[in-house]
Amino acid sequence: LGGTLGSAYLGAALGGWLLEAYGRRALLVIAAVACFIALTVVRRTVPQKLLTATEGTKNVQTANGSTAGSFWMLLVMLLIGIAMRSLTFTSLTTYVSKYQQDLGASPATYGMLMSVFLTTVAVGGVVGSYLADRLGLKRVLAGSLIISAGLLFFFLRTTGFASYVLFALLGLIFGPSHTLFLVAGQRQFPTRMAMMAGIFLGFTFVSGAGGAWVLGLLADRFGLSTMLGVLPWAVVAALAAALMGVPREAPRPTPQPEDAVTA
Repeated sequence: LGGTLGSAYLGAALGGWLLEAYGRRALLVIAAVACFIALTVVRRTVPQKLLTATEGTKNVQTANGSTAGSFWMLLVMLLIGIAMRSLTFTSLTTYVSKYQQDLGASPATYGMLMSVFLTTVAVGGVVGSYLADRLGLKRVLAGSLIISAGLLFFFLRTTGFASYVLFALLGLIFGPSHTLFLVAGQRQFPTRMAMMAGIFLGFTFVSGAGGAWVLGLLADRFGLSTMLGVLPWAVVAALAAALMGVPREAPRPTPQPEDAVTA
């Protein structure tokens, strides 16, 4: 939530103003402030030791009860899902402004559109995570992806105010998928959750940047509108990978009643 809102407002608005007013020296000030906050405020909220599964478990068990035989297949499916999701999100944040400019929208219009989109992504991430805790991670992730594919499909075939509404709704529905993919990956390695978070986040950035670059190269040859039309199918591919790679929900233990206090 904080990172996305920072990108939507502080990253573009405040960062742009500082660069225009003070030049590249402003980057040093921004970096220094970020490091100071991380070391003095954020560091206190990080636990000294993460809770892990029972040490000494000999057989690798995934969250859905599978062993090492199907473990790597599930991991590959999760990585494919993350790659397709990241390709779609990075391409949208990179090329929708140019797409709207080609349709005749003003810079103020598509700038506001992207700001609203990133805001709804942040809100959707929080709401979707809340629902996943109550309805199940796999169910919410699948619903998020299948609805997002439909919204993106119709957004690319609509113009004007209706397309802006669809794009805002897309951010709201598409937002939870990043967090839910990350949590699903961590469940595959209950004793290496921090390491897996780093791997999945790193793969997210690499696949998103590389995929958007390739899409841009193809857009120069076949047209931006044509290549953006591939993105709904990328979301469908992410959905298929999620259905195969996200573990089933483990049954939650039934809370035991507390012992009665005897006199």
